[in-house]
Amino acid sequence: MSNLLLEIGTEEIPAGYIVPALKQMEELFAGQVKKTRLGFDSIHTTGTPRRLVLFASGLPQNQGDIVQEIKGPSAKVAFDASGTLTKAAVGFASSQGVKAEDMIVKDTPKGKYCYAVKEVEGKTVFDLLPEMLTSIITSINFPKSMRWKSDKLYFARPIRSIMAIFDKDIVNLELSGLKAGRSTSGHQFLSGNVIDILDADYGIYKERLKSENVIVEIDERRDIIRKEINSLLSVYGTTLEDEELLEEVTNLVEFPGAVKCSFDKEFLAIPSEVVVTSMKDHQRYFPVKDKDGKLLPEFIVITDRDSGDGKIIRKGNERVLRARLADANFFWDEDKKITLHDRLKDLEGVVFHEDMGSYMDRGKRIGDLACFIAEMLGFSPDRLGLVKRASSLCKTDLLTEMVGEFPKLQGIMGREYALVQGEDEEVARSIAEHYLPRYADDVLPETEIGTVLSLADKFDIIAGCFAAGLIPTGSQDPYGLRRQSQGIIRILEAKDLRVSLIKVIQKSFFKISDHIPMEQWNDVIRISSEGGKSLQTVTKILPDGDPIKIYEQIIDFFKDRINNIYTDRGYRYDIVESVMKSGFDNISDLLCRLETITKISKSSIWQNLVAVVERTFNIGKNCESDGEVDEDLLVEEEERRLWVVYEKEKEKLLKYVKPGRFEELSIEYNKAFAEPVHDFFEKVFVNVEDEQIKNNRLLLVKKVNELYVENIANLAFIVEHDR
Repeated sequence: MSNLLLEIGTEEIPAGYIVPALKQMEELFAGQVKKTRLGFDSIHTTGTPRRLVLFASGLPQNQGDIVQEIKGPSAKVAFDASGTLTKAAVGFASSQGVKAEDMIVKDTPKGKYCYAVKEVEGKTVFDLLPEMLTSIITSINFPKSMRWKSDKLYFARPIRSIMAIFDKDIVNLELSGLKAGRSTSGHQFLSGNVIDILDADYGIYKERLKSENVIVEIDERRDIIRKEINSLLSVYGTTLEDEELLEEVTNLVEFPGAVKCSFDKEFLAIPSEVVVTSMKDHQRYFPVKDKDGKLLPEFIVITDRDSGDGKIIRKGNERVLRARLADANFFWDEDKKITLHDRLKDLEGVVFHEDMGSYMDRGKRIGDLACFIAEMLGFSPDRLGLVKRASSLCKTDLLTEMVGEFPKLQGIMGREYALVQGEDEEVARSIAEHYLPRYADDVLPETEIGTVLSLADKFDIIAGCFAAGLIPTGSQDPYGLRRQSQGIIRILEAKDLRVSLIKVIQKSFFKISDHIPMEQWNDVIRISSEGGKSLQTVTKILPDGDPIKIYEQIIDFFKDRINNIYTDRGYRYDIVESVMKSGFDNISDLLCRLETITKISKSSIWQNLVAVVERTFNIGKNCESDGEVDEDLLVEEEERRLWVVYEKEKEKLLKYVKPGRFEELSIEYNKAFAEPVHDFFEKVFVNVEDEQIKNNRLLLVKKVNELYVENIANLAFIVEHDR
């Protein structure tokens, strides 16, 4: 078995491009191997900013021989009435390089056909590799690519060398005038030597590069950096915590070394987030904190040089950071001269989106929506005043010099300026918190005001984007609406907020549909919350189709997000669907019902409970009446018994709903109805000719069903094979 070693030598590739490119190389190579009918033992990829490497072991020397059967003309065309081969058959055989009499006839679904049988000799892998490797190199996608010279080759950065060795031989590969060889280069500053690799031995290749100050293994570089940083931090009793920055820096260097530097203590008067952002985002420095998390006037630089020459490295990097921090200090002092309140008027001139108005427009909408949510949660008038104040100020820091220089600090700087300008502490904190959570695992707002402001901000941008036609697609979500909706669901769930999801959606959308009377909107809310109702049903109530269509799209978007979030967490998809069919307006309530049904699905009552709900739903859905059951029309003993049980158990079961005791409700419902429902369907014929009796029986079954379905889950949507 043979080995292959491929190295693509480049100018410096951005750190974030390297790991995805290596993953693509591995997948592309595996695809090429499968396509060419080869096998292998293992594939390994790694890289540095200046080289992408693939090593494959256990490749064969040759393709296997294969026998091909090429379909030709039908037997009716290939043979005449006497059984002699026709010109069509002879011509086909000749085109395939076989004798006509050697063809075989096979039965197919369309009748008998002639086949040319050919033995194809496998090629040598060495001869296949040039095309395979060319396809791999030219198929790697990068977020941004560049073209150099005048050819059509695109890559993240210009390719300067290709090393491609199969065992001891150089692969005959030429790409845009660049021929593959067996040479690679050492570190651009610490070596400058060119190394010849004699055969495709990855261990030797790795060690030869290491001797020329190149650590080609990503994991090895990461471990070196971690160890050196932790060694420098040990005097403070701390260890490295920023894994994200570590990953980036690992792919910025080929021969890492750590040097501790310092900056003037006076810069600690600037908010720590500004100092840390200056270090990390602009320079990829690691901040140093004590064991209590307090920022110290020191930082760690990862160099791509010999860290033994630390004095020169320290001096240069300290000079760079000093300039950054001096700028930040200037912005801090200048921004404080204008209060956030005085900046309000200037938000009118900052357009968020042409179809969603300015940031002042957004601020007003967020304020109205935040107050609406706060009132729903029972905020006092004084607290509502703080909500209004916070909502009016929450976007004003976008006008500051600091946020202009460090956009990542929006909200954070608003908090800091609000605090030094004497705003209420919770108002100040809520300015920063209203952006939370910013990503899937981010922290949630802590304050009440920050929570309602965060919800309002997210609901407003979702409603505004849908109204403007900026609806997420499979690959595009420029305003992060999926992330915003996930943030809403996380907040409502984690803080157990009894907030009507649908009413807030309706309120956030109301600005572009305020010509629709509120009583009609209430009908839409009712229908939407029932689940499963079509857009056609809604537009019968509100015939002004376009705004209602948009509103329904928002509802469907949230349904989809809720479904995805909980199925991604491992809940059964059919259980999620069945629970959502009974309502999704209250997220905390939905989660409680979801956990209950998941638990009950593993219990002994599950099959009986599903059967009761499913059977009553399938019959009861044919009932179009919402009136009361007429006891005088109950003529059969089994239907009278079912009615008695319903009347007896109804109020007792409903008492479990408000406190969220859904497991007890399920157990008691099953205990009460499993037997009488079974007897009813065994002994009572529902679809009798007498319309009054028929409709009365349908109504009885419907009410028994709704007692469970309207409060917990519609188990009729449980998939049979999952029971």
